[in-house]
Amino acid sequence: MKLILLLVAAGLFFFSINSQAITLNDIEFIVDDYPPYNFEENDVVKGITVEILLETSKEAGQPLKRSQLKLRPWARGYRQALSGPMVMLFAMSRTEAREDKFQWVGPILKHRVAVLAKTSSAIKIDSSDDLKKYSIGAVLDDVGEQLLRKLGNSGNVQTSTKPFSLVKKLDYGRIQLLVLDEIVAKSVIRSAGLNGNDFEVIFTLKETASYYALSKDVPKSLVELLQGALDRLKVRRGGADYNALVNIR
Repeated sequence: MKLILLLVAAGLFFFSINSQAITLNDIEFIVDDYPPYNFEENDVVKGITVEILLETSKEAGQPLKRSQLKLRPWARGYRQALSGPMVMLFAMSRTEAREDKFQWVGPILKHRVAVLAKTSSAIKIDSSDDLKKYSIGAVLDDVGEQLLRKLGNSGNVQTSTKPFSLVKKLDYGRIQLLVLDEIVAKSVIRSAGLNGNDFEVIFTLKETASYYALSKDVPKSLVELLQGALDRLKVRRGGADYNALVNIR
């Protein structure tokens, strides 16, 4: 019996030492192409949530390098964050369906999942049930696609890993509606060289907030370290200062 207790104690001690030795540098940081929140330009990862994370890591006393952040397709990054080991994926909308699948640091900022159409289409959406009448584009495994599936949309939804290709499909008339974060949609429309007046938000699917999502195996101590640092950052750079950071384009 004493031997068993000694082995258990040794195991707990070993686990404690290893947990304490784990730092932010042991996490794999994954972002997707979702401008202006996160994107890659000239082989450099940039964006609102990128800058906030870098500032948060400094506040936590474990500054990260921009080169540690890796750009990958959302669906692939989502799978990695689900399984681990030691992954952060951002930015992610915190929803009921995702709540128990990840650990969360945030909120970073609020946003809304919008339904967009060509202005010339004159499509009107009075309730979410109306969405079933139209062909819709959504980013694979994005909150927009998950909300559509939950509402019973399946055969009428076309997915892509790239918001740019979905905006192009909407412009060409290959889909009638696009479900996407409103700020992302407007940013992609601009970068595609399209006229923003040719598109309009006709319905809000959900108002939500974005977070840093961490795989379940990341030590709680690191999650708490990041949350505390983000909270302090908001206070230290509160009001107009934090808003300026959030409004980076």
